[in-house]
Amino acid sequence: MASTLTKLMARHWAALGYVLGVIVPVIVRTGRRPVIFSRDTGMGDIICTIPATRELKLRHPGACFIYNCRRDFVAIPQLYGVVDRITSFEHMALIGHWYRFLTAGFYPFSHGDPLVVRTAVKNFCDQFNVPGLAEHPPLNLPEAWKARAKKTLEENRIDPGLFITIHAGPTLPVKEYPRKYWARLVALLREHGFTQIVQLGASHHLTLDKIAFDPVPGVVSLIDKLSLEESMGVISLARLHIGVDSGLLHVAVVVGTPAIGIFGCTLPEFLFTEKYRRPFVVSQVECRGCGHWNAATPYTTNCPNNIRCMQEISPEEVLQACLKKLAA
Repeated sequence: MASTLTKLMARHWAALGYVLGVIVPVIVRTGRRPVIFSRDTGMGDIICTIPATRELKLRHPGACFIYNCRRDFVAIPQLYGVVDRITSFEHMALIGHWYRFLTAGFYPFSHGDPLVVRTAVKNFCDQFNVPGLAEHPPLNLPEAWKARAKKTLEENRIDPGLFITIHAGPTLPVKEYPRKYWARLVALLREHGFTQIVQLGASHHLTLDKIAFDPVPGVVSLIDKLSLEESMGVISLARLHIGVDSGLLHVAVVVGTPAIGIFGCTLPEFLFTEKYRRPFVVSQVECRGCGHWNAATPYTTNCPNNIRCMQEISPEEVLQACLKKLAA
């Protein structure tokens, strides 16, 4: 009990520190209350909030805008240039509950109703009555980022524009495509002449501890070797990106790189418009999409069907989707 109370008090002190260190100085400096946007999850979600953020700013002309997100992903709102300041405070719910009166607008983006089929962009817009937006926001990367990416590729003897990127995770186990399938897919791609394949990612996940994550055989591994900015630069130069449901798949879409997503427990129609998701490979098992519609099953921690959705997508099926996209 004492430990719980101590943690609670620590969170409230931290919230007060955020108010005194961030909100009050803005009010003193500008004479106006700031507007706060908050999404404390993955990179793809933050990307999908950008259209709503842009529209919501129109409701508060002249205000100071703050975006709160995880420290690993501050580059996203920074790149889009939608706010004046970015913070990484983990107890933002306390700000919204106790100190909302100090803000001109407080917009905590949430998942919304899991039973309503709509893209993530539209979901975030609908939460605050921003009409008509569903597309991912295009993103032009700084030339310096692309130059750094080209240098990294050249150091690893990869020709810019002629290579494929893959992202196998690590992510939640229910989203992962079996490693042996990745190995088979890479082997098949190499047989078809696509020998320059780069594996991206990090050996940790925002909700998982650091884990051992070996590269797929037959690839050039850049796992744990790139910053987020460098990874985005590499994807922007790729001929094709292949990946599981993750933030890097969203990156491929916004930088204009052709992409193949592999989906099972989540469904692309809840994330991407038909234009983007048309070539994606989606499991056809009857329980697919449980991560969206079956709130009673804690899919993030277990699967009663042994992740059958991802087990039944063959590497040959993914290969055919890749070959069609590459030919196009």
